[in-house]
Amino acid sequence: MSQSRFLFLGTGNAPSKFFESALCRLQPVYNFHVDVLQSSAAYSALQARHGYDGLLLYNSKDGASILKDQLASERLRWVHCFTAGVDAYLRDATIRKSDIPITNVKSAYSEHLAQFVVFAVLFFAKKAMHFRTSQRAKLWAPTFVEDVKEQSILIVGYGDIGTACAKKLHGLGMTVTGVKSRPESSSDDSRQCAQICEVGQLESLLPTADYVLNLLPLTPATQDFFDAKLFGLMKSSAVYMNFGRGQTNNELDLLASLKAGEIAGAVMDVFKQEPLPADSEFYSLENVFLTPHSADDTKNTHDNAVRVFEQVLQSYLASKESGPHERKPMIAGRGAALPAPQRDGMPL
Repeated sequence: MSQSRFLFLGTGNAPSKFFESALCRLQPVYNFHVDVLQSSAAYSALQARHGYDGLLLYNSKDGASILKDQLASERLRWVHCFTAGVDAYLRDATIRKSDIPITNVKSAYSEHLAQFVVFAVLFFAKKAMHFRTSQRAKLWAPTFVEDVKEQSILIVGYGDIGTACAKKLHGLGMTVTGVKSRPESSSDDSRQCAQICEVGQLESLLPTADYVLNLLPLTPATQDFFDAKLFGLMKSSAVYMNFGRGQTNNELDLLASLKAGEIAGAVMDVFKQEPLPADSEFYSLENVFLTPHSADDTKNTHDNAVRVFEQVLQSYLASKESGPHERKPMIAGRGAALPAPQRDGMPL
C-alpha cells in the first residue's frame, strides 16, 4: 500500500502546535506523510497543491477555501477536522455537494462540555451568584435554592454533545427534552435519557422549560435562530444557555430580554465576536454567567482529540486497502459509523 500524504492546516496557536506535534509523532507509526501549514498564505506558496490524500484542519477560517481548492483533485479522499463543528465548511455549496467524507472529533469534547453544563445548571439552581455576592458584602442572607429534580431542560440541537449532557442531567433527576430536525435518526443511546421532539414543536416546548440549552450548529437556517420571539416564549424564571455557536442567537434580543426580566438569566460560553469586546453589556449584567469559550477546555481535551483522530485514521487506512476508488463510511467519535452529513436546513 502506498504511503498516504496529508496536509495539516493550523493556526499557529498552542492547540494547533499540539496537534502538529501529535501528527509528527504518529507519522512513523501509521506510515503516512504530513505537510504542516499555519495559514492560507503558506498554502498559496505551495508548488504542488494537489498531491494529498487527506486534508487535516484546525484552521476553520482558511480551511473552507483550501478544502474547495483540494476538491479539484481527484486524489483527495478524506477531510478530518480537529474541532467539534464542521459548519464552517458545510456552509459552502461546493463542499456540501461533495461526497468526500468529513470527520471530526466531537466526542473528544462531549464529556467535558457536559460536565460544565451540569455546573451551569447548578450555578443558577443553587443560587451561587447570590451567595457569592452576600459573602463579598459580608452579609448573612439565607435564601431558598432549587431542587433540580423538579426542573426541566430543553436541549436544542440534540446530537452527540446533547446526549452526553442529557445523561448527566437525567442522572440528577431532571426532565430532559431534546429537539432535532430528524428525531427518527436518533440512536438508542440518545433516547435513553430524553424525550426527543421535532423542531416544529419547539415553540410549544419553550414555555415549559426551566433551562434552555442551545447546542445548534451554525447554518443559514440557524443564524440568529434564538431571537426576541423565542426568548419571549420562555418562562420568566428560565435560564438560557449557549454552548454551541455565538451566531445562533440574536445578542441584542437576548440582552433586551435579560434587562427586561423576560428571562431570569443566561450562561454564555460563545459569542458572535470573540474575544468579547470590553464594552459589551454582557460583562455587566448580574444575571449573566459568562465564560470565554472555555467550557470544554481541559488539560486532556486535546489528548482525547488525538485519540479520536487515531480511530478515524485507522478506518481511513482500512478503507484505502479496499480500493483506491471505493469510499466507505469513516469512523467518527466513539466508533459509530459516520453518516452522510445533513447539509440542508438545520442539521441537529
